[in-house]
Amino acid sequence: MDRLKCQGSFFENVSKFFLSQLNAIWSVSQSKLPKIIFNFTIRYLNNTLPTRKNLSRWGILSSSDCSFCLHPESLLHVVAGCQHYLERFTWRYDCILKSLAKTFQRLNECKLLVDLPGFESPSTITGDEYRPDLLVSTSDKHLYVVELTVGFESNLTNNVNRKKAKYKNLIRELDQNFTSKFINLSVSSLGVFDKECHTFVKMLNELGLDNQHQQYCIRKMISIAIRSTYYIFCCRNKEWTNPELMSI
Repeated sequence: MDRLKCQGSFFENVSKFFLSQLNAIWSVSQSKLPKIIFNFTIRYLNNTLPTRKNLSRWGILSSSDCSFCLHPESLLHVVAGCQHYLERFTWRYDCILKSLAKTFQRLNECKLLVDLPGFESPSTITGDEYRPDLLVSTSDKHLYVVELTVGFESNLTNNVNRKKAKYKNLIRELDQNFTSKFINLSVSSLGVFDKECHTFVKMLNELGLDNQHQQYCIRKMISIAIRSTYYIFCCRNKEWTNPELMSI
C-alpha cells in the first residue's frame, strides 16, 4: 500500500511539473498576441467581456437572453455552450486538430491518420464505432490514440474522465495488435491544458521531438485556441459563414 501511495505521489508530482511548464508556455504565448486579442484574454479571465448577461447586469440591456436560443448569454454560453453555435465550436476544434496533425506530418517512419478531410481516417484501424481524432502508428507497432477535447475551463477534468471511459474498451482491443497508448488531450477555449497533458508531452518526447519542437507545437495550439475563440466571440449573435481552418 505504501508503495502504491509513493507511485501515486510521484505521478502527481510529474503531472504538476508538466502543467507548470505548460502554464509558462501559455503566459509567453499570450504575451505575444496582438494587443486586441491580448486584451480579450484579460477580460475573458476577469469575466468582463460584453456578454448579454454582463450587459444586463451593468444595466445596459434589459434582457440577458441569447439571440438564438434564449438561454442567458454568459461567457461559457458564447464560447462553449450555445447549441446554435456547435458549428463554430467544431471549426475551432478542427483548427487545433489540424495544427496538431501538421506537427506529426513531419515525423519520419510514422503513419498518421486524422479525422479531418485530406487525411486517411482513423477508422481504417479502429472501425467506425469510435473514430478517435488522431492516430500515430510507428514502425515498431506502437500506436498513439489521441483524443482532443476543447471546452470551457471549468469542464477540463470532466472531459478527461468522459473520454477515458469512452475509449477504455477500444484501447483494450487495439492492444491485441499494437502497444497502444491513449493520449487524453483536454484543452480549454483559451488554450489551457488539463493536468493530464503530461501524457501528451511524453508522447512528443517518445516520437523524437526535441524540447524546442515540443514547445513550438504547444505554442501553436495555444495561439490557435485563443485566436479562434476570439473570432467566435466577435461573431456572437451573427450568422456563421464557415471560414477556412485557421493556421499559423
